[in-house]
Amino acid sequence: MGHLVTPSFGFVVGVGKKVRFWKDKWCGTTPLCEDFPSLFALTTSKEAWVNEVLIAAGEMGESWTPRFNRPFNDWELEEVERLFCHLDGKKVSVDEENRVRWMDSNDGVFSVKSLYRALQLVSLASFSSKIIWNSCVQPKLSFFA
Repeated sequence: MGHLVTPSFGFVVGVGKKVRFWKDKWCGTTPLCEDFPSLFALTTSKEAWVNEVLIAAGEMGESWTPRFNRPFNDWELEEVERLFCHLDGKKVSVDEENRVRWMDSNDGVFSVKSLYRALQLVSLASFSSKIIWNSCVQPKLSFFA
């Protein structure tokens, strides 16, 4: 059951501590390591926290500075640009704590109704009633079962 519910949680980043930049869902519905696998392979800090990658730039505001282990090739620059466009406009409020967000509801608040809907969609797709009604035992032997 935990595997069904876990994908439904994400983060609203406040301070940025304890939310992993690449591996947690804080910047959309999927982690950045899944959205940008080629860049994730090149990063030097796969376990970096959001507050370590976001640097205050004085009057200019804040700047995203993920670290990579080598300069980019020309054909990788489009992916880098896509990452920074994805990060553009993402706010981190140092005055607030991080919060968990329930991704299966519009307002981000957990409810039993939204959990029921999420589980109902998963169970309808993956459950086959043939498992119950079709026996794998020969008919003569099923009499004794």
